[in-house]
Amino acid sequence: MSRDISLLHPELRDICREFVSACKAKGLEVGISQTRRTKAEQDALYAQGRTTPGSIVTNAKYPLSPHNWGLAFDIYRNDGKGAYNDADGWFSRCGEVGKSLGLFWGGDFKSFRDKPHFELKKYLPANSVSALIQRYDRPENFIQTWEEVMTQKEFDAMMENYLARRRELAASGWAVTELDEAKRLGITDAEAPQAFATRQEVAAMVARAIK
Repeated sequence: MSRDISLLHPELRDICREFVSACKAKGLEVGISQTRRTKAEQDALYAQGRTTPGSIVTNAKYPLSPHNWGLAFDIYRNDGKGAYNDADGWFSRCGEVGKSLGLFWGGDFKSFRDKPHFELKKYLPANSVSALIQRYDRPENFIQTWEEVMTQKEFDAMMENYLARRRELAASGWAVTELDEAKRLGITDAEAPQAFATRQEVAAMVARAIK
């Protein structure tokens, strides 16, 4: 089973990392035990306790688990006191952190409570993948849409990097001499070295430079 957070839906990746950090701040050392599951992995889990040795650990056949759609992750206790030791309410405390971040906690399931389990509620009305199956048919089709997704945190990080680079260029005086020469030649009348230019303005400057 994969523990790779990058296999989760982009929105859940951010929340998962924030969840781990928020738990750590409360003295809860969290490890990620499972993220997205393949068909083979889900089939093997479903068979456990039914047609293969072991206890039943899931009632979900593929693709009925949110794990198959990259919309769930499972955790374990990573403080050396037993991976699934909940004698002190450790998982319930983690559950409260997850719920504060907008996740659904498996400990709140009415039946088959699953305390290590967390889901991204946004895409799972009534904690069901039925709507996803109706719209996308298979997890692979849903996953293909992720390339179009940019979370707010990813956008904010991109803009911060961009603005930081602009500040560095402004402080270094980069291209100031070239700008002065372009103004002297009538190519541009821009006064601020770091000002934005529209496509029309860029086109006009190129045309003037060619002439």
